[in-house]
Amino acid sequence: MLTKKHADSFRRFIGYNLREIYSKLLFNFILYKSRPLTVSHKSAIVFAPHQDDETFGCGGTIALKCASGIPVKVVFLTDGKHSKPDSIQPEEIVNIRQKEAVNALKTLGMTPSEIHFLGHADGTLKHLSNEQRQQIIKQLAELLKSFRPQEVYVPHHHDKHPDHEATYNLVHDAIASSDTELQILQYPIWMLWQNPLSFHLNLQDISSSYRISIASVQNQKKQAIASYRSQITTLPPGLLNRFSSQFEIFIRS
Repeated sequence: MLTKKHADSFRRFIGYNLREIYSKLLFNFILYKSRPLTVSHKSAIVFAPHQDDETFGCGGTIALKCASGIPVKVVFLTDGKHSKPDSIQPEEIVNIRQKEAVNALKTLGMTPSEIHFLGHADGTLKHLSNEQRQQIIKQLAELLKSFRPQEVYVPHHHDKHPDHEATYNLVHDAIASSDTELQILQYPIWMLWQNPLSFHLNLQDISSSYRISIASVQNQKKQAIASYRSQITTLPPGLLNRFSSQFEIFIRS
C-alpha cells in the first residue's frame, strides 16, 4: 500500500527530476544565446547574500582574477544561520558557514583580509524597516568608497530568493548613493532552478547575457564548492550540477 510518506517522496523525486531537466535546458539556452567574455583586469567586489553564493555564481571568475593578481573582495550580507535549522543550532551554523567560506575562498586564491562578513540576519533582507535598509545601504556604500572597485558582482534581480533579490536592490541603491559608475554583472543562482511558470528572465536579460570560460580553474571551483559541506548535502544535485559547468553566466546591467 502506498503511504502518504511514499507518495510525497515520489512527488519530490519527480519534481526534482523535472526541474533538473528544465534547469539544464535553460542553462544551455542562455549559454547558447550569450556572448563570450574574457575575465577583465578590473578590480571587483562580489556581493553574496549567503556563504556559498559567491562560489556557486562567481567562483571560477574569482579564481581567474586572483591568479592574475587582480584585487577582489567578497562581502557576505547575512549570517546564513537559517540554512540548516533542523540539525544544527543557528549560532553554530553561523560559525561553520564562516569557516567554510574562508576555506572556499582560500581555495580560489583569496585571503581572510579580503572577506567581509556583515552578519545581518538570514532571511530578513526583504523585510527591513526603512531605517535598517538605509543603514545597510550606507554600510555597502562605505565599502564601495573604501575599495573603489571597477566591477561589482551581485545576484540577479529576479533570482527567486528574497535575500538574493534584496541584495541586488541594496547594492544597486548603495552604488547610486556612492555616486560612482560601476560595471554591474548579475549572477543567477536559484533562477536556474525554478518552476517554468515562475520564470522571470526577459529578452533584455538574455540579450545582455555573457559567458566566461572557467575551464582552466574548473577543478579549483569544484574544490571550493566541496568546502561548503554543511550546504551541499541539503541542495538538490541537479542544482549543484549547474555550477560544475566550464562556463559561468553573467547578465550585464
